[in-house]
Amino acid sequence: MMQKTKKTRVRKDSRTRPALPASSRNEHTPYILAMSHAPGIDEPTGPGQLLPAIFFSSFVILIVRMHTYTRPMSRFFWTPQTDSSSIPDFFSYYKMLAIFLCAMAVLILLLYRITTQSFAIRRSFAYLPMALYALCVTASYQFSDYKAFALLGWNDRFEGTLVLLCYMLLLFYIINSVRTEKHVKLFLRPLAAAGGLLSLLGLSQALDKDFFRTALGQKLLVPNTTGPSGVTLWESIDAAAQQGEPFLKFTFQNRQIYQTVYNINYVSFYLTLLIPLFGMLFIRAWNRKKEESAAVKLGLGILFALLIYNLIGSASSGGFFGLGVIGLTGLILLNKKLLEWARPLFILFVITGLVAGVTSDRWTPELQGAFRSVTGATALEEPADPETLTQAEAGTVKPVINYFETEPERIALSLNGHPLSIAPQRSPEGQLTGFTVLDDKNLPVSLTELPAEQGASPSRYALDDVRYRPYLTVSMGPVVDTSAIGAYAISLHTPGVTWDFIVSAEDILYRNRMGRLVDLYPVEHIGFENNPDFGSWRGYIWSRSFPLLKQTILLGTGADTYCAAFPQEDYAGKYSTGAQYDIVVDKPHNLYLGAAIGTGVVSLLALLSLFGIYLFTSARLYRKAAFGDDFLTFVGSGIFFGITGFLAAALVNDSSVSVMPMFYGLLGLGIVINDMLAKRS
Repeated sequence: MMQKTKKTRVRKDSRTRPALPASSRNEHTPYILAMSHAPGIDEPTGPGQLLPAIFFSSFVILIVRMHTYTRPMSRFFWTPQTDSSSIPDFFSYYKMLAIFLCAMAVLILLLYRITTQSFAIRRSFAYLPMALYALCVTASYQFSDYKAFALLGWNDRFEGTLVLLCYMLLLFYIINSVRTEKHVKLFLRPLAAAGGLLSLLGLSQALDKDFFRTALGQKLLVPNTTGPSGVTLWESIDAAAQQGEPFLKFTFQNRQIYQTVYNINYVSFYLTLLIPLFGMLFIRAWNRKKEESAAVKLGLGILFALLIYNLIGSASSGGFFGLGVIGLTGLILLNKKLLEWARPLFILFVITGLVAGVTSDRWTPELQGAFRSVTGATALEEPADPETLTQAEAGTVKPVINYFETEPERIALSLNGHPLSIAPQRSPEGQLTGFTVLDDKNLPVSLTELPAEQGASPSRYALDDVRYRPYLTVSMGPVVDTSAIGAYAISLHTPGVTWDFIVSAEDILYRNRMGRLVDLYPVEHIGFENNPDFGSWRGYIWSRSFPLLKQTILLGTGADTYCAAFPQEDYAGKYSTGAQYDIVVDKPHNLYLGAAIGTGVVSLLALLSLFGIYLFTSARLYRKAAFGDDFLTFVGSGIFFGITGFLAAALVNDSSVSVMPMFYGLLGLGIVINDMLAKRS
């Protein structure tokens, strides 16, 4: 009988693995740095190590929870909030915390891989612009005058320095962790789940069945804390529900779709990323015929319909613009391939057409308004010729106030292009005794006291000059509701607004609605002179933002500090363009302009180079791609089309913690897929 010999198995120990041969370290390797530990460099990353990146890309957007906080707001003259004011937030703070946690998990995993596994840095064009951008973000914080806000971000936004650096870290991690088609699929399933869940939520909001207006939905939003009366928030929610009313009342009206992203514009913004991706996957599934189950095709078709419904139903022209750019890009690059996909494309177009028909009452007014603002149909009318207003009562015609300027000895302004100044008259003791009005040639303008209205005090005076009389009346009286530096005020009365200027022995300052004294000056502006309401008043906002770029070429004012940097004292401009005269402009409605002001023009150039190189390489790759049945080609092209539409829609939308995690997650995925496909060719 033969005796079996016992085979000995040699265990591959990572600690004895030889170093990479020289041939693997030459210019042909896809890595620029590799540390030899187990498992090997070319072995796939464990799926568990992708969880932080998957959560970042797919699930951060779902987070909604109330958080109250205080900020040092007393330094700002344009808000009634103080340093002790309690400010509630539902949509941004905990998203910020989730981004931090994802970044911390990634740092731990990177440390783990460096010390116990194979750690390799993939060759990529992305690192240089990412590093430059991170450097600019950090430097802008260091030199910011608003460090308390630049670190964590502005109120209700929370996209400060730390968050922007986390974006870069997660992007780096995704580029260097996704290695196989299986990894890509691990990203797509959660994306589909998140997109479907958000779309169902948006559908409930559009149908006036908003989940967040139910008792259960509101309990998920707030902690069960006890108020001063001894009643908990949840008890208050139940009591309101019994009366058929929600306890928490959001400002969203008319069945608006806001999902979990705070602003209805952000709904269509992030959907430009998902619609082309899952549209391309539907085309692939359809083309595979029996190789793909009917359930997958049906599921992708339903998901596409839900995503389209939410984009169109959100009635945001920015999303429509992004979708149009996606379509145009597809026509240019895919060309004849579209004929091969005629049937699945026809189904997608039918779905889009049906959804557009069902929601026409939502998007038609939005597109009509957008068309009028873009074409200048809503441009400001030229001020009426004063000669035609001889019968108008004094101070009853709204003027264009070109500027206000407060100086120690006068109030300067311009009405419809005609300068005017009002100078106080003081007694030898410094008391205000009257005022004189001077025209653009420094000649006195005579005044006529108007008949006093019943109970009106003090008397108002009309200006006996046809250039000013229809638009303005002036009064002077004691100040009784402020402990400011002066005891008298000169008030200018225009239709809808009384402008109070406090006169002291040393100065003249404007007193705003909050009772704060403000030094006014002619605010510089560039462009949109006759069309300030372009894009829902984006014309006005951008015209006042462009001059800020002269001070932020190298360093910005600090990440997410646009609200502090914007000239909120431009009361004249806001009034004259038809906006609320003391409205606070807190965001630029342009991702690129926000970056240029917050973290500097150089940081914007770094981002543009990152995006631009990706778009260029993707366009070249997918224009020549055969597609066929290849999963990565369809996914990569879908991501490319989505990022193209997103970056187009970013011209009229802002960066936010709601949408940017998904964007950077897909950007990293797109960069990796392009690299995988390039290696095949």
